[in-house]
Amino acid sequence: MCPEARAGGLAKALSLDRPDDRAEATAMPDRPNVLLFFTDQHRLSALGCYGETVCQTPNIDRLAAEGVRFERAYTVCPVCSPTRGTIMTGQYPHTHGITSNVQNVGSSVHELRDRPELLSRRLEAAGYRLGYTGKWHLGTDRREAWGAANEPSLPGGVGFEGQEFQGHGGGGFGYPEYHEYLAERGLTHEVLPWTEATEEVVPCGELGGPLESTVPYFLAENTISLADRFADAGEPWFIWHNNWGPHGPYYAPTAYVDMYRDAEIDPWPNFDWPARRVQGPHQTKLHPRAELLDWRHWQVALRRYYAFTTLIDEQIGRVVEHLERTGQLDNTVIIFTSDHGETCGSHGGLTDKGWHHFEETHRIGMILRQPNDPNAGHIRDEFASNADIYPTICELAGAEYDAEAIHGASLLPIVAGDATGWRDDVVTGFGGVNGLAMTQRTIRCGDLKYGYNCCCEDELYDLARDPQETRNVIGEPDYFAAAQDLRHRLLDWMGSTGDQTRGIYRQSKVDYYDRRA
Repeated sequence: MCPEARAGGLAKALSLDRPDDRAEATAMPDRPNVLLFFTDQHRLSALGCYGETVCQTPNIDRLAAEGVRFERAYTVCPVCSPTRGTIMTGQYPHTHGITSNVQNVGSSVHELRDRPELLSRRLEAAGYRLGYTGKWHLGTDRREAWGAANEPSLPGGVGFEGQEFQGHGGGGFGYPEYHEYLAERGLTHEVLPWTEATEEVVPCGELGGPLESTVPYFLAENTISLADRFADAGEPWFIWHNNWGPHGPYYAPTAYVDMYRDAEIDPWPNFDWPARRVQGPHQTKLHPRAELLDWRHWQVALRRYYAFTTLIDEQIGRVVEHLERTGQLDNTVIIFTSDHGETCGSHGGLTDKGWHHFEETHRIGMILRQPNDPNAGHIRDEFASNADIYPTICELAGAEYDAEAIHGASLLPIVAGDATGWRDDVVTGFGGVNGLAMTQRTIRCGDLKYGYNCCCEDELYDLARDPQETRNVIGEPDYFAAAQDLRHRLLDWMGSTGDQTRGIYRQSKVDYYDRRA
């Protein structure tokens, strides 16, 4: 048991069949298609199905209504490449080795090595066609950048068909394939001049072209093409659809920006947290002019973030509508999730992700929609992780995998309502980003969250009393026993997953506080 604390508009929803009599629904086929929608840096305030928000995401919301939504899903790491490595391996970053963004200091591996244990190869062995769309960020084709020990990695090298974009991509705007797509259609990618009264606090803007000129539309075209090609061949398929957004820069056409141009968005409840005065690693990501920016500045950026998210949501809906129109939806399982969240000014003006333990970046959206699911519309409160995506997809496809070699577990029993033996805590790790390195681990059990900082004071938050995480209670006597229980839980988790941090962590934290006890 966990320790107890002491003391409208353009946003159109896809149309999915909802049979009135589920008893008459046909059973899901043995080898369904699997479509994994993956967004980048997607905070929960930009998902309508996760609570009241200005942001419109009717298509993702409908997937939640037609599937099972996981209320407490967490990322394995609030950084892009490590999480993508986990999707492909089922392992935490400290095991698969991509511990920061590839080509960043702090990552032990810079190219995803091809091997039979990868998700793509598991599915290929089970007779699946593999399609890839969008951001990769698990390697480049520049062998000389990191030496022969890091073999070049792109989707095609691990079994996928489809798009191959090296590196991060910065929104996808610079790739020749995208510019060829635009040229063939007489389109251009045009960012309009900044005309807002406030300064541009993070990269964002308004696009002058039509919907068809956007990267999300370009990506949806590829996924639709792949699905049709695989369907024509009569083979089951897995397609991983990776958006570059709503990770910045937050770009959307005028029609989507207009949806939010005058929207009143309440300040984050923790916006006035004194981030500069509170010592901790979070200051690495504090906006350099945080004290000079009021909520008006962040509201403008957030309007662009929501506009970008609605654009992405609409393209998700377009893909699903196409599957329905072509008769593929009844044979397709859809999973929606993200690599991690986004701060966008929360906690006193934080930007981006990393260097803290907060819910804004650690907690993510996760939905699993199966055809004719009798549990459609249910919400599960068990702790889920994007480490669970690998075994879940393997089980859906009937693909073999070594359960002892991975760190996640299939979500299918949870979807069916069976939580027997399920975890009662969940861990997020961090190893650095943007050329800097640091070790952090976060464990949540019940409503308590403990954060290990390798270089400074630890953190403990009581989410029942302090859901905005503005009061670190790690030093309060009433929480000492609970904190030490979580430290021991984390130590056990490190041992079970082979986390190399365990030795120093035990010496500097667990043993020290055991002696104090």
